Amino acid sequence: MRNKREQGNLAIGRERTNWYDDHSSACTCAECGKRRSAQNRFNSITQGRKVGRNESCPCGSKLKYKKCHGA
Repeated sequence: MRNKREQGNLAIGRERTNWYDDHSSACTCAECGKRRSAQNRFNSITQGRKVGRNESCPCGSKLKYKKCHGA
């Protein structure tokens, strides 16, 4: 059986796993900024026109799409 201190730490850990979902969308903390910029990069790549197989990959790798993300 775990002691009360270990149980308390586990409870705190469970609460913290989902903190970003409950966080305000107007937050300016560094962690939120990182997640927001990563999500924006992903959205800008996935939205828009369809990429042809022989065009450059939109991720910026300078490879053709079929060799990079189109496989």
